[in-house]
Order: sequence, then structure tokens, then C-alpha cells
Amino acid sequence: VCAGLSVAENASVTIKGNGSLDATAGGSDGIKIDNKTIYWANAGKAAGIGVSCRYSNYSLLEATAGDITIDSGTVNATGSSYSGGYGGPGIGGGSNVSNITINGGTVTATSNVVGSAGIGSSYGHAAKKHIVITGGKVTATGGSAGIGGGAYGNGTVTVTDGDITAKATGRYGAGIGGGYGAKPKPSGTLIGGNGTVTISGGTITEASGGYMAAGIGSGFQGLGTVTIEGDAVIKNAQGGEAGAGIGSGTRGNSEIIIRGDAVIENAESSANGAGIGSGQGDLYLDGDGMVIDPTVGNVTIEGNAKIENAKSGYGGSGIGGGTVGIGNVIIRGNAQIGNATG
Repeated sequence: VCAGLSVAENASVTIKGNGSLDATAGGSDGIKIDNKTIYWANAGKAAGIGVSCRYSNYSLLEATAGDITIDSGTVNATGSSYSGGYGGPGIGGGSNVSNITINGGTVTATSNVVGSAGIGSSYGHAAKKHIVITGGKVTATGGSAGIGGGAYGNGTVTVTDGDITAKATGRYGAGIGGGYGAKPKPSGTLIGGNGTVTISGGTITEASGGYMAAGIGSGFQGLGTVTIEGDAVIKNAQGGEAGAGIGSGTRGNSEIIIRGDAVIENAESSANGAGIGSGQGDLYLDGDGMVIDPTVGNVTIEGNAKIENAKSGYGGSGIGGGTVGIGNVIIRGNAQIGNATG
């Protein structure tokens, strides 16, 4: 129910030094207060470091979080769990906008079950976590995005340096970027899912998305806006089934710029998404017949950027559109494409 290290709204914490910190959120569902059992999904939203939960009238209420900065040291943060399937983030969470900055150290952040990011937002919290990584060795595993949005959440991530591994082990979240995006009826307005990712340096050792999500970019149904530039190196960006390696998840469009001296060693979709571009579009029947709702992958590769391998497992383009998708690709300047396989 409570964070391992609680950081309330309008408060902030900076972690630094040569020591280590293990922060694990306590509790799950089924706790007792005054001999009354409390069952509430918000029990699963507490972070290892960040948001905690408020208690009132035998209910656990949503809470807010302050700003978190990690400068050095060894930090292990694990979110709480809930048997209904909602997990708290390793670092972050809260129903408000806040900042998470990692400048150095060795950081491992884990969300154990579906719904929350390893580093980023909790399940159902659409408020953005502005995540900036300027150094250190970072490993993040999320039930939604590895780094970025929780379910129904957007992800805004900036990387300027560091060595990063980010994995989405649940469904619908990107390795780095957006979480699950929903379009509830009757409005059909998208809630969450968008991934805005800028990588200008450092090494992404691995960024792997969940089912229907991109390795780097958006989750299910979101817009993937990705800029990779400077001397950034992407060793492996692996999209889940129907998601792009770099770009968008299923039913999502993508705007991708790769430039400068950036190197993409491998960007791959498991199936039906582009290696670099958009995820799978939609094809369905309604009362008027067949409806084709394609995704669009807008990709610009320029400067001295180098793409060593871009591949779709099957059904999508190496660079461009996924299955039932459209690819608009511009390659110019001194950019090099080693292998692009659809």
C-alpha cells in the first residue's frame, strides 16, 4: 500500500553517494484496517520510489508524487502488486505531472505485474511523467512500458547518455515510450498510448515492447514520435507482435527522424509491424462493408545516420508501414542503409 520511499507532490528527493538503496512498495490487496479487509485496486499503484497511497474511510485513494532525481549509487526499486492485475511502478507514479531524472548510478526498476511502467506512470494515471536520463546504467522492466507510460498513460522520455535496457513484459506497452491506449465509446477519443522519445546519446542495449507495442515509440493505438540523433547507438529495438521495432504499436501512426551520427544496429518487429515505421493497421467489417484503417509510418533518415538492420518478422516493411499500413520514407544526405527486410 505504501511506497518503499514515498515522495509526495510538491516534495522532491535526490539520491546520491556510493551506497545502495533497496526500496520495495509494501502491501497488496486484502489488507486489514480495524479488522476490516480492504480490497482496492489502488493498493497496486504504490511505487518502490515515488507515489504512495492515501487511506480514507476504509478506501485506498489515488495519490500524487513529487520529483525524483538519482545522481549516483546503486538503486533497486520494486513496485507493489495486486491480485487483480495492477502493479505499481518501480520509480514514479501518481495522478499528477512530475519529473524523474537519472544522472548516474546503477538503477534497476521493476513493476511486477500488468499495468504500470518500470520507470514512469502507474496504471490508469494519464498524467505525464517527464523522464530524463543523462547517464548511468539503467535496467527497467514494466508490466506496461519498461520506461514511460502505464496503462492509459503517455510516455515522454529523453535520453542524452547512459546504458539502458528497457523491457515491457506485459501487453500493450512499449519498451521505451507509451503504455496502453484506449478509445472508449462513444467518443472514441484516445486516452494514453502516445510515446514521445528523444535519444541524442548513450546506448540502448535493448528496448523490447509488449504485444501490439513498439520497442521504442508508442504502445497500443498511440502515436509514436521518435527522434534519434547525435551519437546515440540503438543495439536492439524489438517490437512485439504487430508493433514496430522503432515507431508505433498496433493501430498507431509514427513520426520518426533518425539523423546525426546515430547508429541503429537492429530494429525489428516480431510480426506485422515495420522494423522502423508503423505497427499493424486495422481491417474489419461494418454495415457498409469492409473498412480499411491503415497506419501511417513517416520516416526520415538523414545526416550520417546508419541503419545496419531493419526487419519485419513478416507482413510489414523493413522501413515504412506495417501490415495494412502506409510508409512514407525519406532517405537523404550521407545516411546508410545496410539491410532492410520486409
